Amino acid sequence: MKVPVSWLKDYVDFEDTIEGLSDKLTFAGLEVEAIEKIGSDFPGVVVGEIVHIEPHPGADKLRMCTVEYGAEETMRVVCGAPNVAVGGKYPFAPVGTTLPCGLTLKKAKIRGEVSMGMLCAKDELELGEDHSGLLVLDSGLAPGTPFVDVWGEPETVIELEITPNRPDCLSMIGVAREMAVLYGSELKLPAFEISESDADVNAEISVTVEAAETCPRYTVRVLKGAKIGPSPEWMQQRLERVGIRTINNIVDITNYVLLETGHPLHAFDQTHVAGGQIIVRAAKPGEKIHTLDGVERTLTPEMRVIADAEKALAIAGVMGGADSEIKETTTTILLEAAAFETANIRHTAKSLGLSTDSSYRFQRGVNTHSVEQASRRAAALICELAGATLCKGVVEVYPQPKAAVKIPFSWGRIESMIGAEVPKDRMKEIFKALEIGIEEDTGETAVAVAPSFRLDLEREVDLVEEIARIYGVDQVPTKTPIAKVILGADDSRVRAISELRNGLQGLGVSEIMNYTLVNHPLLDLFNKENRASREELPHPISMDQSVMRTSLIPQLVESLGRNHSRQINEACFYELGRTFNRVDGAPVQSEMVSLGMMGPVGRSLLEKRAPVSEEEMFIWMKGLVEKLLAGQGLGDALFKTEDRPEFEAGKALSVWVAGESMGYLGLVNQTARSE
Repeated sequence: MKVPVSWLKDYVDFEDTIEGLSDKLTFAGLEVEAIEKIGSDFPGVVVGEIVHIEPHPGADKLRMCTVEYGAEETMRVVCGAPNVAVGGKYPFAPVGTTLPCGLTLKKAKIRGEVSMGMLCAKDELELGEDHSGLLVLDSGLAPGTPFVDVWGEPETVIELEITPNRPDCLSMIGVAREMAVLYGSELKLPAFEISESDADVNAEISVTVEAAETCPRYTVRVLKGAKIGPSPEWMQQRLERVGIRTINNIVDITNYVLLETGHPLHAFDQTHVAGGQIIVRAAKPGEKIHTLDGVERTLTPEMRVIADAEKALAIAGVMGGADSEIKETTTTILLEAAAFETANIRHTAKSLGLSTDSSYRFQRGVNTHSVEQASRRAAALICELAGATLCKGVVEVYPQPKAAVKIPFSWGRIESMIGAEVPKDRMKEIFKALEIGIEEDTGETAVAVAPSFRLDLEREVDLVEEIARIYGVDQVPTKTPIAKVILGADDSRVRAISELRNGLQGLGVSEIMNYTLVNHPLLDLFNKENRASREELPHPISMDQSVMRTSLIPQLVESLGRNHSRQINEACFYELGRTFNRVDGAPVQSEMVSLGMMGPVGRSLLEKRAPVSEEEMFIWMKGLVEKLLAGQGLGDALFKTEDRPEFEAGKALSVWVAGESMGYLGLVNQTARSE
């Protein structure tokens, strides 16, 4: 998440260097990934006023503009921007000016006409990507005014890596709230008031939520008489500095409030809402919708839509529909603010391959309690910046307000788990600063009441983490770990694994480690028939890691292949890990060891260059397995031929000890080797 420092200072006062701020945030768990400066001092760039325009004699799309820019004489420049007009004021860079991109302007001939400078668009000043026309400035500015006085000093933007468990920090106020704790400052929430007309909102719109479990809260406000146009320059600047393209005042306001509060909102044109109804429902099988990105998407019943009496208007929590978007002709606006169930939005966004700022926040969780407050904030801005009138009241469906999370804990246990002597009074100060309430305090135990915006606080260990990160992990002293001896404990499994590792390392085998999550295509290379036994994740973060592995062999072969592709011609690996299968419908977890080799690993240095036969590889692997079993105290092994899908036909053996199957070995099948 990108956070402009000047915007952040609207909500919290602090004095620190950017480096100091970065360290504080990182140590508190909000890692600073990058620090960027946007803009410059724009030396030489001033406000220019167009006093005369005439056609370019050699090009239909170019014009000759006379610019007044505060000097004794005007300057004549060639311009092709479609929005240049007499009386308009734009950033002007005369000859000799060095633009932020490093280009120094010189006297130039364009299609035979001399140009003595440049009228600038946003992208030419590195203020955004817009090159559709010149950057239009306030008509009241005096020609010659330094552009830096108009636009402001360079902006420092910090980019934060917000972990999935901290959705409250996906907003300016959320980050400011953390900084208020770190700097001992006071959080300053934006002050605003809303003025309502006598028109009752219930006469304008009704709301029905058919899927209450996936939409715990839904609110709609109605605003009339809105005038659609550009948002003010200060709002455009802030949005562009965090990478959001400005569209119009209404859409920009919803994006601004999303960034400020962390609450996604959506605005509908009321004239396109049939029947005066909003219905939150499951999508119909095969239902289609044209989304705002111009794509027609086919929906499934697992997805939720915002609909009217006739059609779907938006994909709930993900993206609005093109049919009801805000246009220049819009005057009456339905303002939606809602909370949606995280897993459903995650499934919808993944299924459609559609990631938006809204879905990113909804699938991590939003504060249900502050939905209506975000709606009020957006409504106030629409009234102020678009001249709209707000209808009286709000239409809301909120059947089951979420109860506060209460967490029993022990003061002493928090201190012991941190490993530092943190005074109880200091812990109370930290809890108060974090807005965590304390109830039923006996002196030894108490109950913490998590604030509604902290969705991650559920257990005592979460409270330990909060105390540790605010107290300062750098203040926790280094201590020698304490190992407790428990008489009579069965440590045979741990000893067996340790001896197995030592034995394999003694035989020259290197250990590798892989994730327990894989994907169907990789498993299919080794066994297509066992899909029914695979355990799939319901909402995987990545399709490459969507299935629990049923065998260690696929990733072992993948590791050997990866080494071979990097000119490693011989290798011998092992992995100790768990596999996951379904047996008779029930999940079964097993601990396994896999061995793999390629190249002349069993030869002396003098014999390395000679070709390796399959028979040699079998003998080496068989010997390795026999040594491994002997090291575990197992008797003579019996090897039987057995065809398995992982291996080439007729080139696989099963391993038996005392009548019990211990595993199998073989030459990996050609399909897997070729991949």
